[in-house]
Amino acid sequence: MTSTVKRIAFVLLTACAIVFATAGVAFANFGPHGGYLSDTDACAGCHRAHTSFSTTGWTDLQGAQRASALLVSSATNMTDFCYACHGNGAPGASTNVQNGIYDSGPSGTATASPNGTTIFAATNSSYDTTLNGGGFDKIGSSASPVMSSHNMGTVQGSLVRWGYADPNGGASNLTPMASFGCNDCHDPHGSSNYRLLKDQVNGVTVGGYVGNNTPNAYVISNEQGFPFGGFKKGALGAADIANYVPNYTAPEYAKLPGRAMSTWCSACHTDYNVTDGSKDSSLTAYTYGTAEGAKVRHRHPVDIALSVGTSLDPANRALNTPVLNDPGLPLEMGFGLVASGKTHTSAVIWDTTGNISCLTCHRAHGSNSTMTGWAVADIVPTTGGFGPVKLAPGNPANPGSLTNPLGVAPNYSGAILRFDNRGVCERCHNK
Repeated sequence: MTSTVKRIAFVLLTACAIVFATAGVAFANFGPHGGYLSDTDACAGCHRAHTSFSTTGWTDLQGAQRASALLVSSATNMTDFCYACHGNGAPGASTNVQNGIYDSGPSGTATASPNGTTIFAATNSSYDTTLNGGGFDKIGSSASPVMSSHNMGTVQGSLVRWGYADPNGGASNLTPMASFGCNDCHDPHGSSNYRLLKDQVNGVTVGGYVGNNTPNAYVISNEQGFPFGGFKKGALGAADIANYVPNYTAPEYAKLPGRAMSTWCSACHTDYNVTDGSKDSSLTAYTYGTAEGAKVRHRHPVDIALSVGTSLDPANRALNTPVLNDPGLPLEMGFGLVASGKTHTSAVIWDTTGNISCLTCHRAHGSNSTMTGWAVADIVPTTGGFGPVKLAPGNPANPGSLTNPLGVAPNYSGAILRFDNRGVCERCHNK
């Protein structure tokens, strides 16, 4: 039996076990994740206290790997375990993050199962449509291959946190992570944040609770019924989830002062949260393995309203050329706000008062955008100083090769951009 067939068999068997074990909750919003009651059965959907045979461990607060997480499967890593429900062809979840598609279940209605126990989630998502976050292997109904993604793997040396400066002091952006999986970003037991994003990442607090149960989410949403402040725990959290109607296929990102997606992302990408387009926030020079050596890098601003560039009156516009609000580039609106005349089922719910954020240009999981021409370039010494030079497009099977890259330094990839080449730039800047 090939490794691929074995993996598919494992995914299907584990997924069926989880579905049967959690028949009453498997299709509810968040499924077995969060909103637990004192007599919950959700724990048993993933764990066995005395009879687990999975070798997958867990990481403690000091970053040390501990013994078995008592999972119900033979998974050797958390990504494979998550794919049991969220993988390609797996029952148990409509959010197929492996292929980046919302692939099963009704949309917009709640439907009782024949035995009257299982409730399919009410959702504003569109069936057979690309997930907001994209996918790790393929993208959407076209099943086109992913060209760049957050690298889910265990290969030492390949998992670099670009733009990372150790928040505890010292520059260490080229220090690779030993491994990276779904649970490095998401908390399978629930969190205060949108999409179960963890409340603490890389030692940085990016959500959580004040006191016992007052949420202080950093990542929020304008989806129907999303609770102000984030999700609570226990019975109160279950009530939050009951009123929540997610939209996995049309971005409805939101912001509050000091709390936005960019704040969460910069827990790892510490130098990317720049509001004014100036140099890196730490003003630290890094060597990215390119010819120009250690330089202080400049960043495109985030958490800034698109309206600063859309006015036709130069006196009220910061940019020389007015920018456009393109429907393919989602913004973060103020909490509870949607663009005039739009609804939660509209393709676009934002207007120019929304903020530019990380997810305006990038997908969170993976993208099928391709890089050609100047988008596939390196920076090399010339007689007039350093400058770009075109290189041949890379081989997707070898994305880490500096001699055959997929995109621009420093990471030589498509950088999870939403559109080919630098389409995310032109869609706004209209040159």
